[in-house]
Amino acid sequence: MNNNIIKVEKVDDQKQIETAFSIRKKVFVEEQNVSPERESMDDEEAVHYLATVNGFPAGAARYRKMEKGAKIERIAVLNIFRGQRIGEAILLKILDDLKNEDKIYLYAQVIATPFYIKNGFRQTENYFLDAGIEHVEMDFIK
Repeated sequence: MNNNIIKVEKVDDQKQIETAFSIRKKVFVEEQNVSPERESMDDEEAVHYLATVNGFPAGAARYRKMEKGAKIERIAVLNIFRGQRIGEAILLKILDDLKNEDKIYLYAQVIATPFYIKNGFRQTENYFLDAGIEHVEMDFIK
């Protein structure tokens, strides 16, 4: 029986934001070799999220309001917490916060498309490389 308490919250406290950044750095910069500059660009205009498991930092994400809609970005879960539906908890929290938006979209790493499809997204024809990783644009279906 898994009694882990997963909590996802929008963060504006600088210490919590730094914790979210450190999770993203570990996942994107250290594991996937994305440059630190690329990984952190546009952070100042984003809304940030932090996920904890039993109080321990486990995942992070952000969204930005863009010209064509709300764009979910940088969903990251620390390696030791993967497979526990934390990414899904983060995504569902952000989708709930954005429920009044006309358009919600994201640029998914192609390897992660099944996760997003399961959670209500549809692939577009827009495939591209970002930081050497194949991505596809995906739209949320309301």
